[in-house]
Amino acid sequence: MAIRLLALAASLALALLAVGGVTHAQSQLRTVEGVVQNATQGGGEVSEQTVTLHRVTATGFDDLTTTTDGTGAFSFTGFEFNPAVSYGVSVRYQEAIYGTDLDLADGSPDPVVLTVYDGTSDDGIVSAGSASLLLADADPSDQTLAALEIIRLVNRSDRSYIPGEGVMELLRFGLPPGASGLVLDTALIGADYVQVDRGFALLASIPPGEHEIMFSYRFPYEASSFTLEKTYRYGAETVRVLAPEEVVALSSPTLGPPSPVTIGERQYQVVESEGLTRGAEVSIDLDGLPMASTGQQIGNRLPDLQFEYAATAALVALMVGLLIYGAVWKTDRSSRSGSVAVAYEAPHQQDDERVVIGQMIGDLTASYEAGSLTESDYRRRLSVLNARLTSLAGDDST
Repeated sequence: MAIRLLALAASLALALLAVGGVTHAQSQLRTVEGVVQNATQGGGEVSEQTVTLHRVTATGFDDLTTTTDGTGAFSFTGFEFNPAVSYGVSVRYQEAIYGTDLDLADGSPDPVVLTVYDGTSDDGIVSAGSASLLLADADPSDQTLAALEIIRLVNRSDRSYIPGEGVMELLRFGLPPGASGLVLDTALIGADYVQVDRGFALLASIPPGEHEIMFSYRFPYEASSFTLEKTYRYGAETVRVLAPEEVVALSSPTLGPPSPVTIGERQYQVVESEGLTRGAEVSIDLDGLPMASTGQQIGNRLPDLQFEYAATAALVALMVGLLIYGAVWKTDRSSRSGSVAVAYEAPHQQDDERVVIGQMIGDLTASYEAGSLTESDYRRRLSVLNARLTSLAGDDST
């Protein structure tokens, strides 16, 4: 009898272990379900659309695909979860890609809604809500200015702008003559660019809503004073040009006289205006630019220096300050006098940069938790700041 009880106990223990193993295996399986919906009034059908489950690893891609049913519904059932893999889901509809990242760490997600729109190559549905230009630095050794632009594109229609076949059917942005080292960043899915005469063309679909693009470059100047001419092809509800006082003196017959502004502990000048129409031309007079010495002109061998806005926390902090200043100006313009102080310390040393990055990560996280940032934007901007922290740590160890 005792032997039978021991045998029964052993069998029960093995069964429990087996059940536990099955339960553990099942807990690593995930299911992603959702629906594709067309938000364009009277828009096209969403049945028979190919939906992709993206699985991105350090070595490449391992995607799964499925097809929507007659109602636009789709599902990926019972695939194995790997914590080392990044997941997302997308659909290509009328040549535009719509998608979202997926967090599967805690199990299968809630049903996913992929909102799509009918497309058009008419860029008249795209305008600029705001356009900011920062002239961050002047290098006398090669007589170039470092520039960073942030443009908030707005699509208030119920259709997506789709790039056309020809150059004239692409979104185009002008650059100063001789500009080099162009670096572009945007959260638009699948975005790329090509350089065209006098600037670049953005290869990206623009769905309804607001979308930021940021691009940096350097451009040459030949004298201590010259006039920068810019054309705002898509207009701008607000336009703003900013530069440190010690870099260059700003003025503009089209934007108005300069005003002082303090960001961190550094003094800037800003010229700005509102209500620029499509195709508006703006002249910006620059004065007091540093010139290269004869020795520098002969010895200069760096004609194509790149200027990447994400390379230093200092410049990122300046742009955060610029955006905050813009919000303050817009809400308190009537009562504003003197300069506006932004609560970021100007970073001159590595320790100062760490403080700034810490402040920015805190503000970024607060914005995300408040719902004013999407998860993809939050993770993208957080990765830039963390990369800079890693770079500073490497500098300390050398």
